[in-house]
Amino acid sequence: MCCRDSTGRVLRAENERHPHYAASTIKLAVLIELFRMRDTGRLDLDRPLRVHTTFRSTVDGSPYTLDRDDVDVPLAARVGDTAGVRELAERMIEVSSNEATNLLLPLLDPHALAETLHELDAPDTVLGRPIGDRAAQAAGRTNLVTAADLAALLAAVVSGRAAEPESCREMLAILGRQQYPEIGRFLPATATVAGKSGWVEDCLHDVALVRPPDAAPFILAVCTSGLPNDASRAVIATIASAAYAVRAVRPT
Repeated sequence: MCCRDSTGRVLRAENERHPHYAASTIKLAVLIELFRMRDTGRLDLDRPLRVHTTFRSTVDGSPYTLDRDDVDVPLAARVGDTAGVRELAERMIEVSSNEATNLLLPLLDPHALAETLHELDAPDTVLGRPIGDRAAQAAGRTNLVTAADLAALLAAVVSGRAAEPESCREMLAILGRQQYPEIGRFLPATATVAGKSGWVEDCLHDVALVRPPDAAPFILAVCTSGLPNDASRAVIATIASAAYAVRAVRPT
């Protein structure tokens, strides 16, 4: 767990540097890199990409498709058509689309992404393979995050350091529309939340900017591994509720 104020200052951290399989939280790093590429003229967010649902392993080029439960049905229905980079980036975050993520990943320069992660104080985050690339997984390639890195990345977006200020505002708006918040589900409806969650069978993570209506905003990142999702959700509920109770008290 890592909790920061909206400027990025660490308020509390426990086991914050323990690496976890990233699941869909790796998409936060992808989003940031896409907008940084736009800012430096390396990418047009209106560029159309051909939609497909069969991907090639980064290890041996073998074809693979995503598990049925992971399919973004509306996007998969558009195979052979095109979708713009911005639309795919929005689906990657808002509905956690794995297809959209895999369509976007070939646009990234891995070395540039690694430099970005170090620059933004997320040195332990690793993007080792596309989503669902089992051959790469068998070869030991994986995607990793830590709670500290997730909090640092979101803090960089909030502070305007992750990219140009307008790009950071756009990213924060996209993150505010994600449909599967974990931290946010345990907070009062009067609080607004923007962030990115991720889960597989034995891990559940979330990072969120929390804006209480009557107190300063804060960033909370929680990563859980080795528990059933119901148990992980109970852990996140306890931490989110406690963090909100402390931070939502107006200073006297």
